[in-house]
Amino acid sequence: MKIPDDKPGIERQEFIHDVLQLCTASQEDRREAYRTLKTFYLYGCETEAEIQGTVNKIWSHIDQSVSFNYSQDTTRFSVELSKSVPQDEYGKVPPLSEAVNDVWHASNTDIRYGDALTWAYVYGSMFIKPRWNVSQISPDIVEPHNFGVWREDMVGLENQEAISHTYLIPKSQLLYELKLANHPSAQQIVDDAVANEEQKDDQTAQPIDRIITSSAMPVVTGQFNPSLGVRMPYKPKLAQPMVRMHELYVFDDSIHDYTVFTLAHPGIIVYDRPISNLYLPNALPFVQICPFPMHDYFYGISAVERLIVLQKMRNRRWDQVQHMMELQASPPSYATGFDGSVDEIQDAMDTPNGLVLSDNPGGKAEKLQTTIPDDLFSEITYLDTQFDDQMGTTPIMSGQGESGVRSESHAAQLLRVGASRAKRRAMIVEDSLEELATLYLRLLQKYSKSRFRDEIAGVEFTASQFTDDFIVRVDAHSNSPLFMADSRETALLLFKAKAIDREELLDLLQVPIKDLLKVNLKTKIEPAEAAAAKAQQAAEAAGQKVTKIRK
Repeated sequence: MKIPDDKPGIERQEFIHDVLQLCTASQEDRREAYRTLKTFYLYGCETEAEIQGTVNKIWSHIDQSVSFNYSQDTTRFSVELSKSVPQDEYGKVPPLSEAVNDVWHASNTDIRYGDALTWAYVYGSMFIKPRWNVSQISPDIVEPHNFGVWREDMVGLENQEAISHTYLIPKSQLLYELKLANHPSAQQIVDDAVANEEQKDDQTAQPIDRIITSSAMPVVTGQFNPSLGVRMPYKPKLAQPMVRMHELYVFDDSIHDYTVFTLAHPGIIVYDRPISNLYLPNALPFVQICPFPMHDYFYGISAVERLIVLQKMRNRRWDQVQHMMELQASPPSYATGFDGSVDEIQDAMDTPNGLVLSDNPGGKAEKLQTTIPDDLFSEITYLDTQFDDQMGTTPIMSGQGESGVRSESHAAQLLRVGASRAKRRAMIVEDSLEELATLYLRLLQKYSKSRFRDEIAGVEFTASQFTDDFIVRVDAHSNSPLFMADSRETALLLFKAKAIDREELLDLLQVPIKDLLKVNLKTKIEPAEAAAAKAQQAAEAAGQKVTKIRK
């Protein structure tokens, strides 16, 4: 984009406001849709009145599908160099690969990524924003309704000329950061910024129900609040004054890089600087997680939205089944020709060994028993299988048996074929993992002062002395449990073919206490094997010498 250069002139400010407005044009509309998706994911229904008795199948299926695509304890990374990189850089690859894996777990990114992936299934997309905080990387999760792009019909952050990130910050923190940066208008900016109002509960008010006291009494209308059970709102309460902030990233043609504008609501420009001053050059500090991408919609497809119809059908059928079971347990009564209180007659009929007497020879009392069909739960079972079909999971993937399975190899073959859809999804998730891990190593190159040892040259180096021509890969598709059996078989075949040694086999198998096992291998097992081999050679040489003397 051509950004007006009359800094900090009126034309430049109007341009910034126009771009921000275009990037956030759909934000509120998407926020309303995301609220519905979140409610269905958390509770399996849309309104509070439906919560009681609802069995939430959406939550369980999303949780299961995410577990097939990402496993935080097995995911590991390795640095891959371009073919044009000289050979003397290869000795730096193993320690830097270990550094990326260590930072991934030390910064809790393994947990944060799993959380972001789960909500990407709910909303369609989620974003992770890694930043360097003093001496380590801190990953922040950004929700899609706080994110905006220049063109929503183009997929990929790299194709966007401008993006925006909206967030809240305490007024006191904003004032502190402005004073720390010696901003000339610090107090004026804080005074003009609009503090947020605490969000009101978006649930509807309790309805007014009609309460029937008896057939002989008139209808009494009033406020009735039934007990709906425990319902956590899962909404943070912000008591301190907050300021809504906007970070706008615009690709500036004049510098061939991004310029970052920081604005305090309702549009007060706080900072205006190139991205190289606060982050990496030619790199946006966001990684998009989109497990169901769509070629002409940036935010992708929501998995929850595809399950809502099934959940509604299941809720309706479940309510009908529960109603039928209630009628079976407590059937309605029919009585004629009785004098006295209706409640007393009803209590007598509902009491074991209860007796109802009438002076009227034509008196009659009976229970209207409801007939329960044999296939009462068959439709619910069928709907549950449709959840599996929508998410691409099969019973054997969930650890359930399959009819007709004759052997372990047969079951493994069924799992391999049946998991094809889930594996395709895992490969899509893997791309965002690699992008995020690559960004981590580039942050280490710019900010980290830690020293590593070259395994070939034996000299110390820092990450900044490493080549820029690299990419961090997910090692052996280790992000998904579906690939683990294949990876283990491949590692064992390579070891039998003597293509790898025992230390490399430990790396590929990802066994517990791997580092201790490597130390024991070098300090105990290998020296003992060498000593035993040497003793055997000496014994064989002595035996040959005795044989020659006897001859």
